[in-house]
This record gives sequence, C-alpha cells and structure tokens, in this order.
Amino acid sequence: MLEFMDLAQQCAPTVAPQTMAALVQVESGFNPYAIGVVDGRLARQPVNLEEAVATAQQLEAGGWNFSLGIAQVNRHNLPKYKLTYAQAFDACANLRAGSKILQDCYARASAKLASEKDPLHAAFSCYYSGNFSRGFRPDKAGQPSYVQKVLASAGVVPKAIPVVPAIGARTSPNARVPAAEPAQPGDATAAVPLTAAPAPSEPAEPADHASVLVDLDPPKRSALPQPPTAPVADDAVKLKAQQPSASRTPAADADDFSVF
Repeated sequence: MLEFMDLAQQCAPTVAPQTMAALVQVESGFNPYAIGVVDGRLARQPVNLEEAVATAQQLEAGGWNFSLGIAQVNRHNLPKYKLTYAQAFDACANLRAGSKILQDCYARASAKLASEKDPLHAAFSCYYSGNFSRGFRPDKAGQPSYVQKVLASAGVVPKAIPVVPAIGARTSPNARVPAAEPAQPGDATAAVPLTAAPAPSEPAEPADHASVLVDLDPPKRSALPQPPTAPVADDAVKLKAQQPSASRTPAADADDFSVF
C-alpha cells in the first residue's frame, strides 16, 4: 500500500499533496475505480479494473457523460491527456491528469481573479464546474458548496492506495473553511458554512452525483438495463432508473469556458 501523499508527490508534483488530497477526498473518496455519472448514479461502484473499464464503455455507448478515477477526470478530457479507460483508472495517471487540470484552472484564476477571490478556491470551482463561480454555490439549499467541501476535507487523513510503496512520510493537512456565497435564485437558502470535516463513516460517492442512473430521455441515450441479481466481477455495473437529483450545469453558469 502506498500512502497518498507519496503518490501525489510522485505523480502530481506541480500541486501540493495536501491540496490534491483534499480534492480527491471529495471527488472519489480515494477510490481509483470510482465513476461519477452526470445526472445519474451507478447502482454500486466498480470493485476492480475490469469491471470499471466495462462500466465506462457501457456508459459511453449509452451516451452518458461521466468522470472516472481517483481524481474524477471527465471522459471528454481523456484524449487531451492521451488516456484510455484502463489508463484513467490507474491512480498515478489519473492524478497526473487531474493535477494538470487544476493547475490550468489555478493559472487562469490567478490572472483573472487575484483581487476578487482566492485563486486556489476559484480553481476548485473551475475543476468542479468549468467556471469560477459555480463551485461557490451549493447544489442544494442548506448544503455546503463544492469549494467548502474541498476545504473541509483538508483535515481528513488520506487513505492508502493499493500500489507498490515508496519511502517517504506524509502529514495531515488542515485548512479553514470560508462561508459559501449566497444561493442564487431558485435556492431556498444559502449553504450552511462548515467549520470542521468529520471522518467519513462509509466510502464516499464520486462528486459527479453518482447512485443510480437517471433516465432523462435524451435523444441519443440508450435505454437503461435492469440491475443484476448478483454482481459479476468482469461485467459492467448495471443501472436502474431513479428520480433526477440536482446536477452540474456549467453551461448555465458560463462566466468562463468549461474545462469539462
């Protein structure tokens, strides 16, 4: 088992390990096989590489938009970083791509928003939604914003990653959590600011709104198959319908171009 901080230093050297740890905690809960589906949710998360790849291929064939791996890199970004699905589920390769996306967001935020917002906080918003504002607002009234979640997760001890270890040490990160921006029209109330991050009691779901796929009847999406009676390790994770929940809508918030 390799400590996450060591992995981050090796694979994402341009981003502070504490920063990547906080981001990954929110995005995947340190699960290298995590898949987060936009406007939907998997019945369960893949448990191995073969199952993860099969699930990703099935989702692509069905016309779904999704993010994958430990840093939840969106599938549309994989060609840019020359990653196959199998490579995207490699923790090191996924961290490298995720760190480059965050680094680009940070560079643009530093140039554009240095006098208005903390560039790193704005970069988290950019990583989440493709722009510098959406991540400061809660997806649902009364819940923390994405930026709040990441900053609160800076106090969570990273999990070990199942790869060959390297010699090194890590420290537990810590950070203060700012108040969320006021909720926009349509939100009942603003998000409640967080002051601390409790240790997760169960594995975290991916940040891309992932449990059971929602059928919104888009013109190019395939029908949803029925869930299996028993999991098959090398098959795709089956899907089932569910009422829609709040989802990311970067296009409706385009104060900057989308990176996803």
